[in-house]
Amino acid sequence: MIEKNKPLQSILDAINKRSAIHYQIPNVGKFIFNKIVPYIFIYRVPESGKRDKMLVDLAKTENASMVYKSSDFPLEEWIRPIAQKLAADFGACLLIEVWTAEDGQRDDIEIHVAQKDLLPLAEYLEKNIRMETLEISVGIEKDQHIPHPPETNELFSKKELQNKQILLLGLSIKRNYMDENENILPILMRIYRESLAKSLSRLFFEFLRVYTHLNATAQRINVHQELTPMMVEIDQALAQETKKFDFLLMVTPLNSHEAWLQFKKDKYWKAPKFLYRPMHVDPDLVKRRLYNLRIEDIYDPTMAYIFRDKRAELDSMITMLSDRGKEDFLHGSLQVFGNVSEKLYNSALALLMMTEPEETAKKSDDIISANDFAKMAREEIRYLQKQNAEFNSPVRVREDISGVMVNRGALNISQEYKLTRGRAMALIQHEIGTHVVTYFNGRQQPLNLFSLGVPGYEELQEGLAVLSEYIVNGLNNDRLRIIAARVIAVHHMLLGNTFTDTFDLLVDQYQFLPETAFNLTMRVYRGGGLTKDALYLKGIIELLTYLQEGHEVELLMMGKIRKDYLPIIKDLLQRGVLIPPALIPRYMSEEYKPRWREVIQKGSIFKLVE
Repeated sequence: MIEKNKPLQSILDAINKRSAIHYQIPNVGKFIFNKIVPYIFIYRVPESGKRDKMLVDLAKTENASMVYKSSDFPLEEWIRPIAQKLAADFGACLLIEVWTAEDGQRDDIEIHVAQKDLLPLAEYLEKNIRMETLEISVGIEKDQHIPHPPETNELFSKKELQNKQILLLGLSIKRNYMDENENILPILMRIYRESLAKSLSRLFFEFLRVYTHLNATAQRINVHQELTPMMVEIDQALAQETKKFDFLLMVTPLNSHEAWLQFKKDKYWKAPKFLYRPMHVDPDLVKRRLYNLRIEDIYDPTMAYIFRDKRAELDSMITMLSDRGKEDFLHGSLQVFGNVSEKLYNSALALLMMTEPEETAKKSDDIISANDFAKMAREEIRYLQKQNAEFNSPVRVREDISGVMVNRGALNISQEYKLTRGRAMALIQHEIGTHVVTYFNGRQQPLNLFSLGVPGYEELQEGLAVLSEYIVNGLNNDRLRIIAARVIAVHHMLLGNTFTDTFDLLVDQYQFLPETAFNLTMRVYRGGGLTKDALYLKGIIELLTYLQEGHEVELLMMGKIRKDYLPIIKDLLQRGVLIPPALIPRYMSEEYKPRWREVIQKGSIFKLVE
């Protein structure tokens, strides 16, 4: 019998002091509290002594866990005082015990419940596992006795748990991640581990909210989640690779203005020849470094998912750059930025039908130069610096770009760029208020990825940037037509049409001025075919739906994120990994609250038409 009084007392003292504790039970297992939480994950290794690697790895993702393998160890004598202490301190304690399913189990995962008060949590867990993956079937079993693995004792009797402060939920899991020879199937094992870890994390916060006198916010304040050295190392490595090339600069022509003049001289019938910056990175070396990163060794499923997602995106982007000017570039673009759905295409067509073509001329005194626009942008930067003195954004007028572009927090303006003064304020909120502010807010986070951009961030980012134009009364019909025409141009390109075919379509069918049509077509055909421009309309439509569902817009300013990352962002906020936005742009100030209410009330891109 293992002497237990002193170590058990040490654990109870650690709970009292809210200090982390790891206790190794010699030749048996270990008890771990990375944080003092009212939740313990328990895995009793079967009598055979064969550990289930997935369940052991799953335990490593939890804040508090108990893994042991000896029937000589009196677990119930330890777990009862510990659970009672946690329940007394937090108002309740949740125990999750897992085991390998017996033959004949119907679903891949069964959630075992014997306490009626635990049923809502069981249903919440079931819903989250289903949401995480369609590859795993899950069901709920209402047991007569307190759940426990076969050939083991109950940790508590049903009578002992009648006070409802201690809740015990069981999980029996089929070993589908092993073949008939008990060899591990690594991809399936990862799917099980990460799906369960994410679902259990959400279950824990729901338990805190409903069953304890704490909530997720209080938990975040009291207990700070620290990133492991490996997470920091991988984040820095991914950031380093990201900074070695600027994708948009590399696929944007150096000679767009000269190409336009030549195209006009050729009477619009000869496709222009675009020149690009030289490739200064070796794709093979970048990919080798990316896949040398040991992301599979990160047990936190959220962080592993983010890093793996970013690595895959960088892999695709570097492949696109090596295929620049070739047919395969377009295939890569479809993988990174997506296609044009029929619904999006029809929305774009409807917008063009609802709006009048742009005017053939504008008053000369309403046009401002690139340098004038740069001055206005610097004034906006000074406004934002009042919120945070560390904020800054270089504003550069350049000869080697087309239009306006934000590059890692710097605003770049083409020397040839001109716009109306009425559009300038809207464009400043688009570029500075959205792209630059989210870059700065992302830099305040402990992970570089939130400033450089999580994979697929462009859709939400561009949607928010376009909506900011509407909030400051700068999203006119001409601008809406351009955003819609980008979708039409991408769709037309994907059908196999040439540069001149798409240019003619925009001029003849949709009455765009030749120079406007050229810029639209150039953006879509650059590099060999870039589908990114369809994301502006798609993004604002998705964002309007998001707002109508009652979600908070301030959360979108955390950094460069995408919509389906929002549950991850909330999870990391609750755990204290991320911090709230450091800067709030002008268009989210009190002055514009009525406009936000108006947007939510309208709820449709078509109702934004003047």
